[in-house]
Amino acid sequence: MTSSIFKACVFGNPIEQSKSPIIHASFAKQFGIELEYTRRFAEPDGFVDSVNAFFDDPLCKGANVTMPFKHDACAWVDSLSPQAAHAGAVNTIIRKGDKFVGDNTDGYGLVTDLQQHKVCLQNKRLLLIGAGGAAKGAIPALVDAGVSSVCIYNRSIDKAQALVNDTNQYKENVASLYNSNSNEFDVIVNATSLSLQGSLPDLPTTIFSHKPAVYDMVYLFEPTAFLKHAAQHGASVTIDGLGMLVHQAARSFYLWFGKQPQTNEIYEHLRSLAKS
Repeated sequence: MTSSIFKACVFGNPIEQSKSPIIHASFAKQFGIELEYTRRFAEPDGFVDSVNAFFDDPLCKGANVTMPFKHDACAWVDSLSPQAAHAGAVNTIIRKGDKFVGDNTDGYGLVTDLQQHKVCLQNKRLLLIGAGGAAKGAIPALVDAGVSSVCIYNRSIDKAQALVNDTNQYKENVASLYNSNSNEFDVIVNATSLSLQGSLPDLPTTIFSHKPAVYDMVYLFEPTAFLKHAAQHGASVTIDGLGMLVHQAARSFYLWFGKQPQTNEIYEHLRSLAKS
């Protein structure tokens, strides 16, 4: 009797750039699991039809969801993990019998990668740039990791204020709005997509005066414009989002199969591709 070939995928638009098939193939190989993991393109208004069609196959264990469908996935699933409920966004769908659970592993991926790079979060002051789904998904894990304060900057002050209010409901008085007098940060996280356009957030260089550790959730084949800018103005360490990508994927794999994969080999492989 042959073993089952399980299926999983990542939904997105665009999606051809996704490294998820490479990552999950590596994870499956570690445990001898036969897994067919594919990229699934969906039209902007076609997520529900696409996800329904995919899960018609009972061998489909789950799916990852990237932009712009994380909110669509949140509405599609039957129930939400605490992380996904707080984020209001789902990046991982898990099949549980004939029901589907939505989770958000982005915060886990971020915190794990910061810890891998020896960045201490306990009792640290953090500047979070952005107030979209990526920022919202990261905050619960950052607060749970022990940051003493989260200062939030976003071009839209209304969105930033809404995220401050939401964060303070999660843990009272931990979040505040950025102002020009707020410059003593231990850790800075860029949760915007500005680096994909080579752009910088509209913030003064004084945010780097305390020699913070600086993290950009974007991963490119060379340091992002934001990381280069941070290094030039005093950052103690700069880290891109490759590790976050790998660690959030490892958490998804665990949620599907109950097995925690090792991440070092695939991380180094992807890093080597960037250098070749």
